[in-house]
Amino acid sequence: MVKNRLFARLAIGAAAALLGPVIAPVLMTSAVSAAPLGGGGPYTCTGGNIHPGTYRSMLITGLCYMKTGTIVIRRDLTVGPGALLDAGASPGDPSSKPVVTATVRIGGSVFVDKGAVLVLGCGPTLLSICPHGVTFDSIGGNLTAVGALADVVHYTAISGNVTVAGGGGGAAGGANSSGCFNTKVYPIPKPWSEDKALVKQVPEFTVFEDGTVGGNLSVTGVRTCWMGVMRIEVRGSLTYSRNISSDPDGNEVNNNLMGANITCLRDDPATQFGDSSNAPNLAAGHAIGECGFSVVLPNPAPEAGEGPGIPEHLTVRTGSLKTYYGTHTATRLKSSPPVRTESGYTITFALNNIVLAGAGLIGSTRPPAGEQVISTVYPNGSKSFFVYDVCKCSLGGQQGVAVIVFYGTTSPHGLTHGTFLFGSGGAVPLLSGQKSNGALATLAGWGTFTSAGQRAGTWKLVEHLRITG
Repeated sequence: MVKNRLFARLAIGAAAALLGPVIAPVLMTSAVSAAPLGGGGPYTCTGGNIHPGTYRSMLITGLCYMKTGTIVIRRDLTVGPGALLDAGASPGDPSSKPVVTATVRIGGSVFVDKGAVLVLGCGPTLLSICPHGVTFDSIGGNLTAVGALADVVHYTAISGNVTVAGGGGGAAGGANSSGCFNTKVYPIPKPWSEDKALVKQVPEFTVFEDGTVGGNLSVTGVRTCWMGVMRIEVRGSLTYSRNISSDPDGNEVNNNLMGANITCLRDDPATQFGDSSNAPNLAAGHAIGECGFSVVLPNPAPEAGEGPGIPEHLTVRTGSLKTYYGTHTATRLKSSPPVRTESGYTITFALNNIVLAGAGLIGSTRPPAGEQVISTVYPNGSKSFFVYDVCKCSLGGQQGVAVIVFYGTTSPHGLTHGTFLFGSGGAVPLLSGQKSNGALATLAGWGTFTSAGQRAGTWKLVEHLRITG
């Protein structure tokens, strides 16, 4: 299988790359249809690189890229029919000196038209087609894609609703055929095929990962090579229905946190864990259809080719979780020189040892799979960060391996807070020599953290969790 969405393996690989000897941005500034910096007016990109600056609104009609700096769109962004906006991957980037891509702030809504492609956001879960670093993009309104070829959105905070209706490049060869990956028989369609960074890696796909949606998230009637919704905090409801993937372990919908309901209906293949090694979805309201509370599936899925899976609930009711209080204390082990980007932001990378203590999850981490921290530091001293922990831990005497993913911010005055997900599940090994996740293989949960009232290096945790198996 060509595709591999295994989060744990990607993140551990990311740490090795981020903490290596070469961490420097290569900033490229050529453009076919460039606008003056800080132009402030409406702008149409017919092709090439979009310069950093502030724009009132933006229309994409060709193959356009956002490579460096900060790009602010005060109102709406529209990706026109058959056009492509790549604000995540950049064609031709030298692998030894990765580019830190643009940070994109959109005040209004985003519209992706028929046959168009949107790639927005960068982070370690997209290492194969994305530079190092996390961009922390934002959309102030809605994201609406009707008949689009592909929507690839990572590490983006969306204040409104997400609606993806129809589109995709077609489930080549039929559902469950893996036909999309036979590119000699089923050529990758334009405009995806015209982006060297995208077509070099995989056929077209649609995914939402590691972000927040302030309203509802709906993905319906898409036919494509692979689809997924993973590690998204949805304040409203998530609907995923009538989607067809030609990848046997497509339609991966897991490790999401819903403030209301989750519904999965008539998907082919049915929604599943796939090869992601993720934990179950969490829903405060109802869970309907293929994502129902009573649905138990092997994790990883048999089609993923990762060996036999462990039976696990695909969705767990948040009301069934127990609340614990604890602490997270980090000790710096290693860091790399900061990378200053064209925007004036600074990317930092660190590897820590940690200790988890309290009434809930207790244990510690040690290299090579300890705590990996990627931060974006802004000129005023505040920062946004992503933290990935692999912990040899126990809960109520039950021992195993757990992954914890933290998403947080630090104010200019040093106050840190955020949310986290318990991200591991199933039978896929997470540490060298570790045969399984042990008794924590079916751990589900989430929580919040803050540095308020704690000594330096320590966060107070509020954990909501349960071993569901």
